Amino acid sequence: MAGYDPEFLHTDKPVPLPEFSPSVVGDVLRRAEMRREIFADYANYTVAMHGPFRTPLFAALNIDQEQFHKTKSRRWRSDKRIGPENQLNNDYYYDNPWDRGHMARRAAAAWGRTKKIAQRATDDTYFYFNAALQHANLNQDEWLELENWVFNLDLDKNDKLSVFSGPVFGDFMLTIRPDGRPPAFVPAAFFKVVFFLNKSDELEVRAFLVPQDNDAIADKDGRRTFNNQLYQVSVAEIERLTGLDFPEVLPNRNPLFVFEPDADTRNRINVHDFPERREVNSPADIIRDNGRPRPIRFSDDEVDVFIAAALVNSAGNEREGEWVSIINLTGNTTSIDGWKLSDDKGRTLDLKGVINAGEALRLQPLKPVILANSRAGFIQLVDNENLQIDRVRYSKEQAQREGRAIIFANRELG
Repeated sequence: MAGYDPEFLHTDKPVPLPEFSPSVVGDVLRRAEMRREIFADYANYTVAMHGPFRTPLFAALNIDQEQFHKTKSRRWRSDKRIGPENQLNNDYYYDNPWDRGHMARRAAAAWGRTKKIAQRATDDTYFYFNAALQHANLNQDEWLELENWVFNLDLDKNDKLSVFSGPVFGDFMLTIRPDGRPPAFVPAAFFKVVFFLNKSDELEVRAFLVPQDNDAIADKDGRRTFNNQLYQVSVAEIERLTGLDFPEVLPNRNPLFVFEPDADTRNRINVHDFPERREVNSPADIIRDNGRPRPIRFSDDEVDVFIAAALVNSAGNEREGEWVSIINLTGNTTSIDGWKLSDDKGRTLDLKGVINAGEALRLQPLKPVILANSRAGFIQLVDNENLQIDRVRYSKEQAQREGRAIIFANRELG
């Protein structure tokens, strides 16, 4: 069992496993049967365990996209090296909505020189040591969409990437208690740190935080639009939330800002909150450090122009009947020359003209924008500098109401 390889990407310096800050080092499970008494090595990945919670602190996975094979799943089992008392077995997942959430994904670990080797790697992901309590509506929805983005990532130079994944535990956690078993804590969120060599032979890093909150577990509509539940965050924020210390090279290569820069830089980059977060509704929203303008959601005291309403499911000719209303709540006439309206597939409508103070402008027809009317969706408005002015989301239920406009009034702004 080779485990995670810190030299897998062939960078100038190895990328070692995360270390543990004083806040979490006392909770690390230690067993003589594991490497350095801490790390359980499997084919293509390595896990470290939170002893009291019986849940991975992280799983570190190497991925070689050139050697993927289609493999079969298998039954989950306990790893005898670690001891059944240190793992959440099937009692915690039976007859309830909680999935065994792979931290090292089965499909992503299923690689090797031959299909037999890849199947062995797949089998190795089916240990309870690699699982966390993940609600089915998250595991099969937003988290799956992020996993698919990683699986299909094409930004890398050599089809090789590495991933650190794990749970985040909050201050007030849910618990589940199977009959006759001690309670188990449910993670409040999950993180993923993805790193690879780009086509310019430079290390690139993306970090994500996916909350396991009421919105995420309410339904399975989020997979189509990410349902505003997936965020790109800084590596440093994940460190703060988990108590893990990632190799120094990873925070340094992450494109998001952690600490507030000087006032001039702050105004130029138009970032207001630190550490910086960026909502992700589709893979196209993921920020790369390549010099392109950064989308930003303005707060309502900065740009009082909003998407007020939309008819996403019109009776009759939908392409002609769909409309979006934009309202100007400033005291001045606002030019929208160069602004763009876009749907959740990235189709954009170029805008021009002005909106007088206190007035609304109806955009109709919307072609090439097409609003989803059988599922959840979102609409985005950006200005002529590609800075986000507003973004609204609507549910599957709202979309299916034929001929009824959706009013975006009682919603959180900013």
